[in-house]
Amino acid sequence: MVKTILKLSLATILYTFLYIVVNAFLPYSQGFKELETSANPKALLFLLFSSAWTCVTIFYIIKQHNYPKVKAIINIVCVMHFVQYFMTQIETLFFGSAFTVLTLKDTVLLTLAGLFPLLGTVPFMIKLFHNDAITQEKIKISLNQLIIKLSIIGFVYMCIYMLFGYFVAWQFEELRLFYSGSTEKLSFFGQINSIIKTRPIAFPFQILRGILFGIAIIPIRYMISKNKHSFITTICLLYLCTAVVLIIPNVLWDDKIK
Repeated sequence: MVKTILKLSLATILYTFLYIVVNAFLPYSQGFKELETSANPKALLFLLFSSAWTCVTIFYIIKQHNYPKVKAIINIVCVMHFVQYFMTQIETLFFGSAFTVLTLKDTVLLTLAGLFPLLGTVPFMIKLFHNDAITQEKIKISLNQLIIKLSIIGFVYMCIYMLFGYFVAWQFEELRLFYSGSTEKLSFFGQINSIIKTRPIAFPFQILRGILFGIAIIPIRYMISKNKHSFITTICLLYLCTAVVLIIPNVLWDDKIK
């Protein structure tokens, strides 16, 4: 157990170091660079926690499969980058008007920035923790069933997104000001009606995001097919990576609501 914790700590430090170095050298816009220099000094501690969560997720996936090392590296890197960075930044683009400092180039670079720490850390952790003892069952996924399931996932995701967005996130005055420029709070159905009138594309966009989240997990389903509980745990750990990162102080948020 002690050795495992030490190895995970080393992987966390490596991931954090690579993330910081990559972001230091990427050619972000001048406006975004100036904001980064004024970041909260405590941000490093939050980044370490977020990196630790990512590494624990990678560790858990590694211990639940028996894929060949190279194939496992490709699957884990692709899935985690897609969920953590690509899916996050396409939403940033969708709400681009709220992120006044970010340019399109900045958003693309932020997506790429998350790839390099994964490329360095995942092979390192595979070398430390790779497990050849687990046997997996072959699974077959019907295309028709897959389409139906993904469609359901997309619709359910959109519903949860709208409900959580209003009854949790939208209750904060600062968040309403950040995204809408106003602190006014409508009723739930009033807010839905407002979205229908001003930005109806939000509904199909969130359905699409739900479908993409569902597609992203398919490689993990093949990797962890023997134990459903392990698969569900993996999904929770993986998707919570996008939530844990929210604890890091956001310079874009601080700049907008000043």
